[in-house]
This record gives sequence, structure tokens and C-alpha cells, in this order.
Amino acid sequence: MVSERRVQRLCSEIKQRVAAVLQHELNDPRLGFITVTGVTLDREMTKCTVYWSVIGDDTVRRHNARALDHAAKFVQHEVAEILSTRTAPQLDFAFDESIAGSIRVQQIIDELNEDKDDTEGAPVDEAEPPGE
Repeated sequence: MVSERRVQRLCSEIKQRVAAVLQHELNDPRLGFITVTGVTLDREMTKCTVYWSVIGDDTVRRHNARALDHAAKFVQHEVAEILSTRTAPQLDFAFDESIAGSIRVQQIIDELNEDKDDTEGAPVDEAEPPGE
């Protein structure tokens, strides 16, 4: 077994290397501006999940997912070169849903604030109070 501290250090190294490879070494036109948001590594160091995000709609997300799946072995090879381990973990790319969820929540808040601003500036109906 590997210590938790070592796993965290390896995750940090993997995250930095994957981000560098995606930004500088892949020439796939399907890749947009991808952000590596996190990395998890199992304690046996055999499986590594790389979480990523991209700005755009579902079509952009699908194109990027295909490109990442296609490049996974190359990226894994590049990661293996910087790790001080006997074997390199298998890389799996997973879209980070939390970022998309946060963006959606912010959009809803913005819409509610716009509606509030619209109703605050509306004229008040000056009908007579009841009973008069």
C-alpha cells in the first residue's frame, strides 16, 4: 500500500503533466480549451481518473471527450515518463459535472436577479385601497 501523502503528490504531478500535454503536445482540432480540474488515483496506483471541463455546449463536450479517449494512451505514456513508479496507472478521462452544475446555478441566480430588477422598476398600480 502507498501512503495517502504519496498518492496526493502523484495526483498533483499527474494533473500538471496531463494539463501540459493537452495544452502543448496534442494537435487534435477537436480539442478545445480543456481545463484539468482534478485527478484521483487508487491506492494500488493502477487506475487514474482525470477530471476535465471545457467551455461550450454538449456538442463541444462530446468532441472533446472523443479526442481525449483517442489520445489517452499517448497521454498515459507521457505521464509514465515523469512518474517515479514501476508502472504507470491507466488513465480514464471523465467530464467534471460539478463545473457545469455550478455554471447552471449561477445562470439561474443571474436570471432571478434580472427578474427582480425588472419588477422593482415597474410602476405600482395606484388603485384605491380596499374599503374606500
